[in-house]
Amino acid sequence: MKIANFKFILLFFLCGVYGLKANSQLIDTAKENKAIRLLVKKYEEAWNKHDSKGLADNYTIDATWVNWFGAYYKGREDIQFHYNQVHTTYFKTTRYYTRAIEDITYSHPDLAIAHVRTGLDGDERFPEQTFEFRRMIVLVKRNGLWKILAGQNAKVEKNIK
Repeated sequence: MKIANFKFILLFFLCGVYGLKANSQLIDTAKENKAIRLLVKKYEEAWNKHDSKGLADNYTIDATWVNWFGAYYKGREDIQFHYNQVHTTYFKTTRYYTRAIEDITYSHPDLAIAHVRTGLDGDERFPEQTFEFRRMIVLVKRNGLWKILAGQNAKVEKNIK
């Protein structure tokens, strides 16, 4: 009888601890979505100012990025160097816009994945063309701030939803 009581108490305790842990990891998605949307807006504003440091500030120090041509950049410094190169050349007159944040999914309270639909015009390599993109970004919350940890940009072809 004592062992049965002990098992019941242990089971009750473990359920309580698990329940507290689960509740402590609940996410205020409205608040976090707002913060992530602000980061996406800051990225757009920095792009349109052609501010390579402002763009790079949206990334973690150890971030990675793959552009629509497949080039791979590792670390905030490398990402900033890339942005500086392109924003002083063929992207210097571009206009970037966010069409929609299609989704934000949380796999952990401090880790999210978002799909962002964007557009770009003014690329000197492709005069008078507007491009549509879908960005997949992995975001991490560090020191209370959301930053891009990794991402990839894909050009959306015509007739793709």
